[in-house]
Amino acid sequence: MTSSLLIAEEFTSIQGEGALVGMPPYFVRVAGCPLRCSWCDEPSTSWTPRGERRSVSDILERIGASGLRHVVITGGEPFSQAACVDLANALRVCGMHVTIETSGAVARPELVCDLMSISPKLSHSTPKRRGENLAARHNLLRHNPSLLRTLATQAHEWQIKAVIRATHVEQDVAELEQLLTEADITERHRVFLVPEGVDPASLDANLRTLAAVCMARGFRLGHRLHLSLYGNTPGT
Repeated sequence: MTSSLLIAEEFTSIQGEGALVGMPPYFVRVAGCPLRCSWCDEPSTSWTPRGERRSVSDILERIGASGLRHVVITGGEPFSQAACVDLANALRVCGMHVTIETSGAVARPELVCDLMSISPKLSHSTPKRRGENLAARHNLLRHNPSLLRTLATQAHEWQIKAVIRATHVEQDVAELEQLLTEADITERHRVFLVPEGVDPASLDANLRTLAAVCMARGFRLGHRLHLSLYGNTPGT
């Protein structure tokens, strides 16, 4: 297999978010993303993509050597590189469980995975940095209800994760609900409200706030377990 991807990093860790929280997967972080989120945890994979060009065959070899059966292809934005399709398909042929973590700004209809994990970006993700027309470019792509629905029906299982600010809970949840309505998505048990924060103290405080919202509105409460375990550290 000769196709390749620009890779920011590969690592093993604990899945910290979503339905498979606590699972130990092999993570493949793809470099590059068309969005420019103001709070991106991996800005180097977005604004100025950098990494190492690696063949799909080499990536498969390292994953096989890890002994893990769950693989998360994340980013950046995995769908920004066409070869992510080759990687995902090859992994599934090998019997691996494949999760794709995507922003919902790009699609690859030919890709098949076991879990499509979609993190649509709300308006508070718009970059504040001036120049390069970043805000306009970001907002043009981040809000796409029809694509969100397409992604949700592309995989065997799917979930949506939305970052909610503790200081603007009602505003952010209302915006999320409007997006779900536009996308004709009614399965709230698949939608995780994820607290904003990068340290255990702020995460725990925000979790308590979101717990009440989830109970009242039928959403699932999301965690960021990896941040509680390891902090905001690359490779975890």
